[in-house]
Amino acid sequence: MLIYAKNLSTKLMSNKTAVVLINTGSPSAPTEAALRTYLKDFLSDLRIIELPAWLWQPILRGIILRTRPAKSAERYKKIWMPDGSPLLVYTQKIVQALNERLPDEVTVAMGMKVGAPSVKTTVDRLLKEGFSNFVFFPMFAQYATQTTESSLDAVREIDALKAEGVSWDWIRPYFDKKAFLDILAHKIQAERTPGSHLVMSFHGIPVKSIRKGSPYEQQCLQTAREIAERLSLTSSDYSIAYQSRFGNDHWLQPYLTAHVEALVQKGINRIDVACLSFSVDCLESLEEIGLELKDHFLASGGENFHLISCLNDDPQAIDFYADLIKKYL
Repeated sequence: MLIYAKNLSTKLMSNKTAVVLINTGSPSAPTEAALRTYLKDFLSDLRIIELPAWLWQPILRGIILRTRPAKSAERYKKIWMPDGSPLLVYTQKIVQALNERLPDEVTVAMGMKVGAPSVKTTVDRLLKEGFSNFVFFPMFAQYATQTTESSLDAVREIDALKAEGVSWDWIRPYFDKKAFLDILAHKIQAERTPGSHLVMSFHGIPVKSIRKGSPYEQQCLQTAREIAERLSLTSSDYSIAYQSRFGNDHWLQPYLTAHVEALVQKGINRIDVACLSFSVDCLESLEEIGLELKDHFLASGGENFHLISCLNDDPQAIDFYADLIKKYL
């Protein structure tokens, strides 16, 4: 259910602004059926899988959707919260907090690229309530076609946004904003384990995307450098790696799993991992890193592993998002 803190009449809201937070999305339940629906939509996105449909769809439908949903459902069950998927629960909390902090003429909602509530469902609802001004907020600090541009595709596909009298804008990536970097550094410092090596993890993307001109890798590296400077870290105090590789393409390296193995071989057996591509905790942070990578690290000879939580609904993060939104109004 979407949260609306301001229950104004349609007539009064005709000149108001709706801010829609966009994230990748989650399955509706940690079940094989729900994962099959989710993965079908997610992996049919040409921004995610850059292959022609005639080549990819038979593989997706004939192989992946027959085997992967059951395995993914088991992974989601490990991190599912009483109120639902962590990504949706934390995003909902951000929506509620922003509605409490922003002026009355602004209402915040959320829409997912895949799954419910979809971007289109949210926009249609807001249009019926009388909104005509929209600001879309892709919740990704660094720009990538697989995330930011995919989110904007969902916006561009909504014909109602092309109607006369309806306007929209979107909030650009914020990886280089001083306030954002200060908040991240403070969060990491507050949760760090004394004496541990800090691994800054970013979601991987295919190298071919970088060759096509994607600024994603450089933005990730800048984020890491800025945080290292704020925390006064030396080159031996931290490292950078990329997680969540999919398929057989050459992706950004070093790959996280191999990277932590190499750290153990160097004698580094205590690590903290911060997942810096995600605004909120999700499957990729809580299960892939917090459970799978932890087990792998300890099995490889590591002694202490700690996952630093994402910003989620941290009050400082809410303040930053609110200020960023105000600049786009």
